[in-house]
Amino acid sequence: MNIETITISFIGVDERSKSAYQLFFENIKPVRYEIIDDYKKAQLCLIDKDSYNIQQQYEELIHNYPEKYILVLSIVEHSCTQDNVFFLQKPIKRDALQKLLNKIYGFISGKTVNSSSIPTNSQIKKTVEKISQKYIKKSDDVKHKDPVKSTEMVIHNTVVSIKKTPKVSTSNAGKLLKVEHEEYIVGKRSDIDINNSAQLKKAFYTPNTLLQPIMEQACIKSQQCGEIVQLNFLNNIFYFDFKEQKVHSSVGPAVIRPLCIVHHENQASYEVKPSSFRNDLNVILEASKNKTTKKAKEKHSWSMEAFMWVITLWCSRGRVPQGCDITQPVYLKQWPNLTRLAPIPHAARIAALIYDQPRTLTDAAEQLGIEQRYVFAFFSACKTIGLSDVSRRDVDKLFVTEHPKQHKNKSIMTKLLGKLANFSGNTVINDITNSADK
Repeated sequence: MNIETITISFIGVDERSKSAYQLFFENIKPVRYEIIDDYKKAQLCLIDKDSYNIQQQYEELIHNYPEKYILVLSIVEHSCTQDNVFFLQKPIKRDALQKLLNKIYGFISGKTVNSSSIPTNSQIKKTVEKISQKYIKKSDDVKHKDPVKSTEMVIHNTVVSIKKTPKVSTSNAGKLLKVEHEEYIVGKRSDIDINNSAQLKKAFYTPNTLLQPIMEQACIKSQQCGEIVQLNFLNNIFYFDFKEQKVHSSVGPAVIRPLCIVHHENQASYEVKPSSFRNDLNVILEASKNKTTKKAKEKHSWSMEAFMWVITLWCSRGRVPQGCDITQPVYLKQWPNLTRLAPIPHAARIAALIYDQPRTLTDAAEQLGIEQRYVFAFFSACKTIGLSDVSRRDVDKLFVTEHPKQHKNKSIMTKLLGKLANFSGNTVINDITNSADK
C-alpha cells in the first residue's frame, strides 16, 4: 500500500507536547502525518481544550471551518455535536489515538486502514533497537579511527571488542561492547522489589558523603568565578576549568576510583587561581605528561561532562541518588554523547527506550530484559550532567505508559528465542554473585 499523507495542525498545544505527538506520528504506517503550522490549510486540527483561553479559538474554528476535521483532547469529558469532530480523553492511550486517527483518515480519504498498521510493542522495541544500533555503530567507528584515545577513556573501564561475525542481531546491541571490570561502575547488586521497603533501601546511595558533591562544588565554583579552581583533596590536586570545560588531575583513575567508595567529611579545600595561572597550568600538564611512562600511562585530563559522568558511576555503582522516587517515570532530555563518555552496558538501548517515552527505571529494565543496576547507573550519570530526571513535566503525562502484553500461548522455541533476544516478558536474571557490594 502506498504511503498516504494527512496534514495536521495543533491549536493550544505547547512545543514539548508537539514533540511528543510528532514522535508518535513517526511510528505510524502506512499513513504519514505531516505537521504544519497553518491550521487553515490542515486537513485535521488537533486541539487541546485544557489550554488557557482556548474556548474562543475552538468556537471560531467550528464557525469558520465547519467542514474541517477536528480532534479534541481534554481531561474533562467533551460531547461532540458534529460528525467531523472527535474526542479523546487524556492521558492518551496510544492504541486509542491510532484507531481514532485511522477512522478520521478513512473519512478524509475514503479509504480504510488495516488494523495491523497499529504499532505493536514489538515494533516499538524494534525501533528502540534500530536507534541503539545506530549509536553503537558510531561508537565502533570512533574506536577504529582513534584506538589509542578510546582505550584511554577510563583505565579500569576499557572498552574491549568481542570477536563476533559481522552480522549481529540488533536485539543484542547492548552487548556489542564489553566493559572490563563493569562492577566498578554498576556494582553487583541483584534486582529489587520496589514494594519491599527493605530491598528498596538497597537501590539508593547517599552522594552527600561521597566524592561526587566535592567535585560538583568545584565545578560550580569555577563557573561562578570564571577562573580555574584548584581542588586539594587528600594530597591529590584537581584543576577545574569551567571556561574550557576541562578537568585535570595529578592522579589517574587508579587512585580516583577508590576515593569514590569511601565517605569523606570536610577534607577538601578550594583555591581560585588568577587568570595568569592558565599559562602555568599548561606548563604543569606538559611536565606531568613527560614524566609519565608509556606503561604507567593513565588519563589525567577529561572534559568536565565526561569527568562528572564517571565520578557518578564510581560513586553510585548501580544505584540512584537518595531522594529520587523510582516509582515515578524518568525522562531523557537529549541523547548523551555515548562515544565520549565512560561506557555502560546497554546504555544505547536504555537511552532509546526512555527517550521515546518516560518510564520508571524498573519498568525500563523489565522491558529490555536487563538487570536494574544497568538502568540505575545510566540514570544516575545522566542526572548528574543534567540530561535526565524524575518526570514532573506535564508533557510526560500526555501518553499512558505502555507495558508489554503477555502472550498466554508461547511455544518453547518462542520462549527460548525471547530470552536470547532479551525480550522475554518475564525475564528473571539470577546473578550467581548475589552478594551486594558494600
